[in-house]
Amino acid sequence: MTSFYLSKPYDPPQAPQNLPLDCPWALLGGISPQQFMKRHWHKKPLLIRGAVPAFALAKQIGEPLGSPISPEELLKIAGSDLVEARLIQAKPWSITHGPFKKKSIPSLDSPDWTLLLQSMEAQHPAAAKVLAWFRFIPDARLDDLMISIAGPGGGVGPHFDSYDVFLIQMSGRRKWRISEQSDLTLNPDLPLKILQDFKVEQEWDLEPGDMLYLPPHIAHEGIALDAGCQTWSVGFRAQSFKEMLQEGLWRLAESLEDIPGLEQHFADPKQQATSSAEQLPEELIQQVAQKLQGLKLDQVETFLPGIAAYLSEPKPQAYFDGSINIQSLEEFKRLLEKQVLIPHPQTRLIAIGKTIYCNGENMTAGQTASTARAWYTLAAHKQLIDRSGKIGLDNSLFEAFKAGWLNFK
Repeated sequence: MTSFYLSKPYDPPQAPQNLPLDCPWALLGGISPQQFMKRHWHKKPLLIRGAVPAFALAKQIGEPLGSPISPEELLKIAGSDLVEARLIQAKPWSITHGPFKKKSIPSLDSPDWTLLLQSMEAQHPAAAKVLAWFRFIPDARLDDLMISIAGPGGGVGPHFDSYDVFLIQMSGRRKWRISEQSDLTLNPDLPLKILQDFKVEQEWDLEPGDMLYLPPHIAHEGIALDAGCQTWSVGFRAQSFKEMLQEGLWRLAESLEDIPGLEQHFADPKQQATSSAEQLPEELIQQVAQKLQGLKLDQVETFLPGIAAYLSEPKPQAYFDGSINIQSLEEFKRLLEKQVLIPHPQTRLIAIGKTIYCNGENMTAGQTASTARAWYTLAAHKQLIDRSGKIGLDNSLFEAFKAGWLNFK
């Protein structure tokens, strides 16, 4: 067993509430988040040596750091039916879906395998902290933090992603090879989405603390160079316009139930005799056009609530434990005056102005001003404490808490 397994684990710091967007960050190679977004985001790759400086500093003083999550912990998590886990093996290529018993996963020193664990921010506080480092990017774009652990030679083959990703090396070394090739044809004979013709243009060996950012559609391949190699991938989703508009329209259609005027039936007392009975009546067309104009379906503001609700929905695999001992709102309010309320790691919060959507629901509609402000604080800062005790008795915070969407820290 190699020495880095025995090194002390790295403890990721909690990101500050107000991120310094105009200051240089080591995480981004000495440039500010504003500069990164302007120069690289969705545009071109960026290799950052020492993005997590603690690893290099610890190595200099002879006390190397290991991953915040040990291999033993990851293998245990892979056995949970609440985690999306995949085991990929090469030579030949194969993919198996979890949960996995420990004995079904190769030993760390065995070659050519990779274990992928999705949404790790919900499984370990260290992953949640690392995810919070990237809140200079809108929450609506965030997907999750995936951890891969691999034996020597392990990887998923040359491929491309249709989303932005930050690849942080947390244990061992990994060789990354990339190409900005335009040919992204996949090999139809393999069980994974592997490129048929991968032409390497650049390659680097990443050590613990290094990070590689890749925008969408950059061909890349990561190959583990050490046993127990860990790479933490922070991915950012990008839905198609079709998907967003479909979801927005579906929710808009549901909202029509709340408009009494639409319950009226079409009437055409001015309809004249016609020799083209097969044609849709002009009177119907004009009246429907008037209703559509009144609904403002040609304005983006009409669609945004549905799109925001959709983007705030948790991943399909998300699990919320609503079994709590706190039964009364009064008891909840007393705790809220003393403890910090935080979103569950898989809860999504999206804001349009002061309107807050949580896990697909509008949580500020019909609420008191103090409750609406509380939701806004939760969305903006990911935590809430109400020392004033002014939050109203009929608030959606308690309902979200009972559902397991919110927890006390």
